[in-house]
Amino acid sequence: MIMRKAILWLSAIVLLGLPMSLAAQDKTDSKEQRKAKFEQFCRFRRDYMMKQIELTDQEAKQFFPLYEELESKKWKVDKEARDFARKIARSKSSVSDTEYEKAAQALLEKDEKMAQLDREYYDKFKTFLSSEKLFKFKNAQMKFPRAMMRWHGGKNAHKGQRHK
Repeated sequence: MIMRKAILWLSAIVLLGLPMSLAAQDKTDSKEQRKAKFEQFCRFRRDYMMKQIELTDQEAKQFFPLYEELESKKWKVDKEARDFARKIARSKSSVSDTEYEKAAQALLEKDEKMAQLDREYYDKFKTFLSSEKLFKFKNAQMKFPRAMMRWHGGKNAHKGQRHK
């Protein structure tokens, strides 16, 4: 159960960074084009959450600043752990058992920090969202990576190759 949750979160975080990483790979894209693509992704994510959770305008005004704050904090936590693990994995010199242990520990702590952030922000959302909407939010978070892949694939797929 914990492993499945960790995989889902990691997938979501990786997928959230996908528009930026794909934009960064295309050297012909200007900084403005990358920013526009990221803003388009953010609009898609916002619209998706708004629809899935069925937020009122008032709830949305409270929800989205907290949600963006949560996602930003999660991205930073994940990036730190990934960067450290990547450094160990790509090391050209010999890596000690102690360094491997520290990298494994960093990845484990990342999952714990993510869970702490989820709990902290769940409690904040609970102050203005009903139990039903909290459930819909958690459900939407689980479904978002797949919706994002369909959205992203649809934007880049050639005519006639689009899958629903």
